[in-house]
Amino acid sequence: MQKLILGTLVALLAFWVQPAMAYIDPGSGSAIMSAVIGLFVAVSLAVKTYWYKIKSLFTGKKSDQTSNSDQKSEEEK
Repeated sequence: MQKLILGTLVALLAFWVQPAMAYIDPGSGSAIMSAVIGLFVAVSLAVKTYWYKIKSLFTGKKSDQTSNSDQKSEEEK
């Protein structure tokens, strides 16, 4: 019985709507869109930057990231 009363109370409070006295102008909409696009670009650049580390984390293999110029400089020493 208490669960029924509690469920009814929660449902009434969830569907109780009060009018919002708010206005979103077009400038705010474009700022929100810019933030969302910037978030996607930042995440994609972070994934691109750490791609080999992320890939080796899932495959379990160590990636050989030394380039030919690094190997040549080490041989000269």
